[in-house]
Amino acid sequence: MKIKFWGARGSIPTPSTMDFVTSRYGGNTTCISVEVGDLTVILDGGSGLRNLGLELSRRMPLKAVFFFSHVHWDHIQGFPFFIPCFVPGNEFNLYGAAQMRDTGVVGSILENALRGQQRSLNFPVQISNLPAKLSFHEMGESAWVKLPVEGGEVAITSCALNHPGGCFGYRIEDRTGPAPRVFVLATDNEHFPEGLNPNLQKIAKDADVLVYDAQYTMDEYEGKGGMPRKGWGHSTWVHGLQEAEAAGVKRLILTHHDPMHDDWAIARIENDARKEGLKLDIQVDAAYEGLTIDL
Repeated sequence: MKIKFWGARGSIPTPSTMDFVTSRYGGNTTCISVEVGDLTVILDGGSGLRNLGLELSRRMPLKAVFFFSHVHWDHIQGFPFFIPCFVPGNEFNLYGAAQMRDTGVVGSILENALRGQQRSLNFPVQISNLPAKLSFHEMGESAWVKLPVEGGEVAITSCALNHPGGCFGYRIEDRTGPAPRVFVLATDNEHFPEGLNPNLQKIAKDADVLVYDAQYTMDEYEGKGGMPRKGWGHSTWVHGLQEAEAAGVKRLILTHHDPMHDDWAIARIENDARKEGLKLDIQVDAAYEGLTIDL
């Protein structure tokens, strides 16, 4: 299993400037690729998806599977610029949360969101005009999707996280070897005021790698010296370590970096988290564009 980060920023893309440097960790919003054999899985379609698309364009004709955590703009805004969708013969299966009955939206949440951001008022090319084949699938909570690969399968399961409007975390198991290799994505998740998140604990159990939303410092979350961020749907590295330790996770990756955090701020968070992680025998790193993990 090869995992690569194409975007690790939260909320809005944050380009680097002379006064606010983000070149070390990157300014693109969430997008991660997972490759097992000839299978390509894409997690979220933030602005980092554009660069992933440029890379995948070298391998066409292309088939890939998308899993979207949710449809807030920073997780879908790169999709209109995903070049492989503009090429005939490419095929993509796209999974997102099942539609809730009380929203008034007919059909897939994901399909409605992607079509909406590419309506003619917003973008010159509509989803219906894309030459590639797109197939949308609804996924319920705690649902499994099994994707065949040479030598076994990749199993992906969802869980509900704590985020306004809802969000899925995903457990990806590479079952091509003697023992599964496990990667877990838990972006856009706010910790509970007391105790662990049982949904997250279930999918993160004994994972090789847990990617966790650590957008805020504890002081920022509590509002010390400014406005509190409680109820905004994001967490801290402190709570990420608590979840990782309880689940028996080997490596914790901090992600969804705040747009108010430049490279220096993220480096300080990473350093503080690493010190505490050493005490728990958990390797801690802050996600950055280009970070590649081989399991």
